[in-house]
Amino acid sequence: MHDANPMPQRKIDFRFILICTLISFSYAFLMDYAFSFLQQDIGGFKPKSVAEAIFMAVILAPPIETFICQALPYAIIGIFRERLQHWFKHTYIILSALFFAFGHTYSNGYVLTMYVPGIVLAYSYVHSKEQYRPAFTTTMLIHLLYNGLALLWNYCIAGAY
Repeated sequence: MHDANPMPQRKIDFRFILICTLISFSYAFLMDYAFSFLQQDIGGFKPKSVAEAIFMAVILAPPIETFICQALPYAIIGIFRERLQHWFKHTYIILSALFFAFGHTYSNGYVLTMYVPGIVLAYSYVHSKEQYRPAFTTTMLIHLLYNGLALLWNYCIAGAY
């Protein structure tokens, strides 16, 4: 019996997930600090309770947004892979990051803040695909950890809610 995928599926790279999460969170933290310095509130998701925040940001959003902002664009842009040739990866990352950023339209500052994490998530998806690793799970875990860190920061450290 011939296997359609000649490369075996490799395991999840937790070090890669941690690095991507820290890059995204560090950038968003610096952007938040910059906007605070400029006395600009970029807004964001305002849950009614901690339970709602955990459910929406950590449980619900990562798989849904990974599908909409990373998996779906990868499949659609993949149709044009031959035409795009070596520009496929760049095109995918830029468009996926735009989908992700504009999916967070709490304010213009928030969209700008979410663009780089969108790049990181798109890169993680395409990199995982190239490495024959579970791209959806890897990207979703980065998103989940990022949102979890943001909630931890907002609730426990910054006291924002």
